[in-house]
Amino acid sequence: MNPILEQIPPSLIRALNAQKRPGDIDLGLGEPTLKPDTAPFEAALDWVRENGCPYSPNAGQPALREAIAAHYRYLELSHAENVCVTVGSQEALYLAIKALLNPATDEVLIVEPGYPAYAKICQMEGVRVRTVTLSPERGFAPDAEAVLEAVGPATRLVLIASPANPSGRVWPESELRKLAEGLSRFPTPVQVLIDEVYRELVYDAPYVSMATLYPHTIVVNSLSKSNALTGLRLGWLMAPAAQMGAIVKVHQFVNTAASTFSQRVALAVFERPDSLSAQRPFYAAQRERLMNRLADIPYVRPDGAFYCLIRLPEPNSLTFARRLLEEAHVVAIPGVAFGAEGFVRVSFAAQPEALEEGLTRLVTFMQACRC
Repeated sequence: MNPILEQIPPSLIRALNAQKRPGDIDLGLGEPTLKPDTAPFEAALDWVRENGCPYSPNAGQPALREAIAAHYRYLELSHAENVCVTVGSQEALYLAIKALLNPATDEVLIVEPGYPAYAKICQMEGVRVRTVTLSPERGFAPDAEAVLEAVGPATRLVLIASPANPSGRVWPESELRKLAEGLSRFPTPVQVLIDEVYRELVYDAPYVSMATLYPHTIVVNSLSKSNALTGLRLGWLMAPAAQMGAIVKVHQFVNTAASTFSQRVALAVFERPDSLSAQRPFYAAQRERLMNRLADIPYVRPDGAFYCLIRLPEPNSLTFARRLLEEAHVVAIPGVAFGAEGFVRVSFAAQPEALEEGLTRLVTFMQACRC
């Protein structure tokens, strides 16, 4: 057995979700409960009837790569050659870390609270990790100065998410500009890997990407959350053309190529770009339900995604989450899994009735809690 893997604990998110019993309400796993639009599947089936289902080029079908690049029009990432189509955004994260970093010399700086897989992928590849935790007193607000102060001499990649899982915070343009300006002063380029998988689910202001402001930006995204297509396993990595050869080489030997059928579904989605944000109104309404129900307890107001961090009356979030599941029959994820101890993450991706009941149980439990 690979000894490195023995040091990496399994997903706490999945472990808690696996303990769910009949009658429990799931506010834990970040999975859309909406049904996807089936028209892109019909379009993909029509294509398969005529063309079969052959291998795609390693980097992805040219039409899809062109459609992705044209849709986002990012500064240095606006051509098909800047896109590699992947098996979900998780593979895209892996490709960036595997292809672009030297484990012997390079270090990744991860901004927390953050998705646990970031650090685990680095650990799996033997890449050193340091973290910088945003201030809980400021609601984990994005802070370019804190990130810049944490950059060290070996830092070659800063990993951020916007909107962020688990906090739902979105990096505003002002902080992104500060971060871009600060990173540009380092003699050796420091790249930014930004996870934009929740990009289409932003509620309070137009979204601004680091990729529009800083040329050394790599972008990860997918259709999983925006279009309720988690099982399609279709994502992409956008990077400068000079780096794409190494990225595609790793992708080729790990997966050969993403599913041809999934790519045809994705192309049909991008041919109707409004469909990328068609489900946003549902989540916006869900966010309002959540904030109304949490009016009497402290929480971090989410700017995007479909998560919210709730401050706990006790410091041990794992103990709290286990008690919440056992006594109130609600699944929520302890903040310690994300670098946000003292908080619990709830998802508002559940259907409205389940969200209302789950939040009622959670609030009642917290108000009665003798932790």
